[in-house]
Amino acid sequence: MKKLIFIVAILISNLSFGAGGQPLKNEITNKLILDLSKIELHKNHEDFVVVNFYISNGEIEITDITGTQKELIQKVKSKMSTLKIQQAYEEGVIYRYKFTFEKK
Repeated sequence: MKKLIFIVAILISNLSFGAGGQPLKNEITNKLILDLSKIELHKNHEDFVVVNFYISNGEIEITDITGTQKELIQKVKSKMSTLKIQQAYEEGVIYRYKFTFEKK
C-alpha cells in the first residue's frame, strides 16, 4: 500500500496566546494539506510541529517553529508561509499551534 499521501489527522491541541480561536483554527486546518508520502511517521511516539506565528496583511509570519522531524518542520513551514488568511484577525497577536501527525 502506498504511504500516506495527505495528512490523515491534524490535531491542534494548543490554540493560541491571542484571540481568534476556532475560526482561525478551522481556516488553517482546512488549508494545511501536506504530502507526507516521503516522510516516515513514528509508530511508537507522537510526531508534532509547534509553530508560533502572527498574521500581517493576511499572511502568516512564523516567529518560531520546532518539532520532532526536520522534514515535518520544513513542510509545515513551507506550506504555512504560502497560506493567505481570508478572515480579519488582530495583527501583532502571537498564536501558538501544535500540529500532531499520526499514521493511519
